[in-house]
Amino acid sequence: MSGPVRPDDGLKCPVSATVMWINWIGVACMLAATYVLRQHPEVPALLATVLAAGAFAVPLIVLEFVLLRGKRPHEEGINWRRYGTPDVGRWLVKLLGLWTTLAVIALVYSLFPEYSGTLFEPFWAVLEYAIPVVLLGSPAYFYWIDGKMEEPRDGYWHLGALMLGWSDDVDLGKIRQHALGWLVKAFFLPLMFAYFHGNINHLRNVQLPPFTLDVNALNIIAWQRIGYDLLILVDVGVIVVGYTLTMRMFDSHIRSAEPTWSGWLPAIICYQPFWGLIGPNYFAYRDDDFAWTGVLAPYPAVQAAFAIIILLLMGVYTWASVSFGLRFSNLTHRGIITNGPYRWSKHPAYLSKNLSWWFEAMPFIAPFVMGFRGQGWHHMWGDALRRTLRLLAVNLIYYIRARTEERHLSQDPTYVRYALWMERHGLMAWVQRVFAFARYAPPRWWLEAEERVRLERERRGSSTPAE
Repeated sequence: MSGPVRPDDGLKCPVSATVMWINWIGVACMLAATYVLRQHPEVPALLATVLAAGAFAVPLIVLEFVLLRGKRPHEEGINWRRYGTPDVGRWLVKLLGLWTTLAVIALVYSLFPEYSGTLFEPFWAVLEYAIPVVLLGSPAYFYWIDGKMEEPRDGYWHLGALMLGWSDDVDLGKIRQHALGWLVKAFFLPLMFAYFHGNINHLRNVQLPPFTLDVNALNIIAWQRIGYDLLILVDVGVIVVGYTLTMRMFDSHIRSAEPTWSGWLPAIICYQPFWGLIGPNYFAYRDDDFAWTGVLAPYPAVQAAFAIIILLLMGVYTWASVSFGLRFSNLTHRGIITNGPYRWSKHPAYLSKNLSWWFEAMPFIAPFVMGFRGQGWHHMWGDALRRTLRLLAVNLIYYIRARTEERHLSQDPTYVRYALWMERHGLMAWVQRVFAFARYAPPRWWLEAEERVRLERERRGSSTPAE
């Protein structure tokens, strides 16, 4: 760890782990591929999904490899100038660790009925092609990367050593981190791939509404939905690539995985199958009879304003995902992101997503609408209050997610510098000044190091001869 820097000592925003213009090139290629695939309906759906994801991934891999390889600090754990000879024994132990990991994941998938549902059929279909590639390609990759790693005994090696009974050499902490990192991938990748597959198919087949420059004749809601679907497509496409390419050679490997239940629970309950069980029963804040599209239909100008606001908020949400490039992942640290919307907020995705839900659901609106219509509305205040409180509860879940993510990432001094910089310069800095509970709390090791620096400065000052 590098030495601490106080916020009043000229602290600067750290350089991001990604380059934004490279990420945008990937997005442009993904959208272009989606357009071409729409013109060629004969391309099989599964192949179309893989091609769209690859259109995002390949430009990023090539550009980062050409422009950034060897120019980053050695955070990725690889010395590209090193031409060490791989250790064959260590290589074989790592392969044993990999194949053991994959076997355990396959067993888990077979145990839970959730994964036999139709939602995951595209994922199983693509695995039929991916598994042979992994089994054949992993030996060459592990052999090549072993000679360049600064710390070659990684989680794969320690798991393989455990399987061989080398208990004296095994680091259980590294095995735990290895297992947690793969658990993140095993949980999120099938779900996100299924969503991405559905989004690609939808946009390939959806009929576009007619476009006109006449605002009065333009179907704003229909075009808003197309724009919304495109934003979600980009978002989920970036996520699929991120969960797939957790590879050290791309500097997109997992540095650390969230180690606590308090970090895992608020994250995974926001996704299926857990949200399908919890959401409708405990957090049902929407009322389809009072959705913004219908409520605002008599007021086209207000409806158009809501459409634009929701798209802008979802645009920020997607922009936040794009900022990660190859490195998106829940519950893991794969490099600190400080560009894109993260230049203004530590949690732009959560902030924009939660704000968009207030505009979409308007849980408090029912009594006002019924009052304007001259219908009975007094009995609706209770329901409106309950829906409002439920949405606030969902907001609270995301607040907890944000705080636990900060706690995890604060193991990295780069993130501490970033968070302290955001305390002064972030878009939400005023909130942290007004509300103490929202302020960032540096970890104890940072405060102790800061105190040591202060004492050392005082010691040097007191030992300076008087003029």
